Amino acid sequence: MHRYLLAAAWMFAVGQGFASQPSTVLMLPPLSPPVSATAQDALLAACRSLWERQQKWVVVTFHRESPSLVRAVKEGRLPADALTRPLDHAVAVCAEEGAQVGMWLRVTRADDATPQAMEAMLLVPTAASFQADLQTQPITETERALLKPFQVAERQLAAWVLALRLGQWLQDRLAPPTPLSAPSAPGADGDQDVAALVAAEKWDDAVRRIDQLLQSNPNDPRLYWQLAVIYERQGRWEDATIEYRRALQLQSDLWEAWKGLARVAAKRERWDWVLEAVQRLQSAQRSDPLSLALGAQAAAVLAATARQRGRDREADAYQQLSLTLDEAVVQTADDPQLLLDAAQRLMTHQRLNVAARAIEKLMGVADAALLDQAVPLAVAAKRPDLAYRLLLARLRFKAPYAPSPEPMRVCGEALNAETVRLFEAVRDTLAAFDRRALNAAELQTQLRKVNADAEQLLKAAQNIRPPEAWAALYKRRLLAYELFLQATALLREWAETQDGLTRTRAVVLYDFARSELESVWAEERRLAP
Repeated sequence: MHRYLLAAAWMFAVGQGFASQPSTVLMLPPLSPPVSATAQDALLAACRSLWERQQKWVVVTFHRESPSLVRAVKEGRLPADALTRPLDHAVAVCAEEGAQVGMWLRVTRADDATPQAMEAMLLVPTAASFQADLQTQPITETERALLKPFQVAERQLAAWVLALRLGQWLQDRLAPPTPLSAPSAPGADGDQDVAALVAAEKWDDAVRRIDQLLQSNPNDPRLYWQLAVIYERQGRWEDATIEYRRALQLQSDLWEAWKGLARVAAKRERWDWVLEAVQRLQSAQRSDPLSLALGAQAAAVLAATARQRGRDREADAYQQLSLTLDEAVVQTADDPQLLLDAAQRLMTHQRLNVAARAIEKLMGVADAALLDQAVPLAVAAKRPDLAYRLLLARLRFKAPYAPSPEPMRVCGEALNAETVRLFEAVRDTLAAFDRRALNAAELQTQLRKVNADAEQLLKAAQNIRPPEAWAALYKRRLLAYELFLQATALLREWAETQDGLTRTRAVVLYDFARSELESVWAEERRLAP
């Protein structure tokens, strides 16, 4: 227990800013492997060098063989599976390692050994996700100027720019949050009374107090804004709309009132008002992810309405606006529901790549219901590899998982994508070794990775309980996975001994497993609804 209390102390310390010395960032292993281990190492090295030279953070890397962590598990200060599943115990692991920040990063696109795109997930002291891609957001002259004092070689510039962007995002995330308080009217004598009444949810008393203040401050827009916020919290959407409008008549740049108007207008399904508010916020660069999402929803509804009325040109304009706003949501939002809703709208308009980016940001979500919705969206976005990673995340929250027929079909597609990848990896690895494109050490490394992934695939499949109609076929699928796992284990043995008989036995098992799976897939397609 004292370790978790210590973790809370670390979180408080991060909030205080550590003015005296840099904080420690513990880099945990990502949920899935990077596209290039060499590029991953280059990015980690850039983060470590840049952040330490900026005196922001000291970067340390998680190692399951760490003597201090092994000792902590033996002494009961860490759970037994903390070394194999550190992401599930990030707070405790960070506390044990003396790290104030815990996160993982992963290279998602690389040019040989140079990282070109990345994703990251902050786990401690709060949860948030980050993505950067040098193809969609090229290196700017400002970034070159910021890195010039560090004399970065041109071949290392991409990694350092990604590290710079990640560091800037991380610094924003770790900044001490502004304390939440009830809205107050600057200059009004009783604003503290109103804040206390709102905090206690004494709505009627708060409204009476604001009415008193309005008698002496009838032109104070903040008082009408306060009143609107109270009505919104009570679910009085029409009254809230009136008060937000009054506040804006007195002060047109009261941006919190525009945000509130967008929220209550959406509740009343007044989509034209929503769009008006969001566009005002955008023009002043004051929009937030929720406002952008409400605007995208409003534009999508208005597009559908215009289409039904035969006004195609107007519908196209609204549709394009909805897409633009949703792309902004994907770039700026961390809220899982906003991302999921944006992905669904983007899928409707066949913007599969952008939808996939939204879905990918859900990888760190600790909500089984949201992951249930994300898996089929990933399949529909033609990203079965992403669907498989989401399925693995889903199984960590509730296993065994017993889906109904349609979700079972989606699970099958996700498993199939990983299966095909692994079978092709074995085939390509053996072919490369036979033509001497791989040496013995590289062969062993690749087969070790395939064997580990095959074991993970089998465990994931074993945690799924199919509907009755699928049960018999699913048993055959599991048997084929077991045979494939045996084949990869034999290939690892052969890679070390170079015994021809062992390779032959492995290839026989591989071919039988592949043939059995192809038969299972053909029969499952006939079962699909």
